[in-house]
Amino acid sequence: MIVNFRVTQVESKTYSTPEEVKKQKNININYDINLKGVSVVPKQTPFGEKTVLRVEYAFSINYLSPNVGHIRFEGFSEYYSDEQDVTQIKNDWDNGKAPSDVQNQIANTMVSNLAPLAVTLSSTLGLPSAMPLPNINFQQKKKPEPVQTTYHG
Repeated sequence: MIVNFRVTQVESKTYSTPEEVKKQKNININYDINLKGVSVVPKQTPFGEKTVLRVEYAFSINYLSPNVGHIRFEGFSEYYSDEQDVTQIKNDWDNGKAPSDVQNQIANTMVSNLAPLAVTLSSTLGLPSAMPLPNINFQQKKKPEPVQTTYHG
């Protein structure tokens, strides 16, 4: 389970004015998630000191074709498990065999925490939304057509 999530750096930049960005018909948005810097550290918890796996991350959102801006977050996430030895997880990670369940928990926590910030930053910079937003479509209910029956006599 994720026991700590921190953002240590935010960088955002636009290379065009909001008006120029709005003229673009198609801007590709590229997401880059980089998990790195895995270490085992002691962590003080309400249940005493525990050993946790600290994984540093970099999450970048790049607006490409044309290159109109970027948003980048850096920080770390800490993972703890009662069932697994975090030192063994680190050793596996170092040997290129990072457990996908741990990677998924870290990446999903990262995206769920950073998506709202990315949407706010992209709007403030005049860039398209950094994350897909749902499209709401209220439709009028149509009155049921009366059933017409033809009788043959």
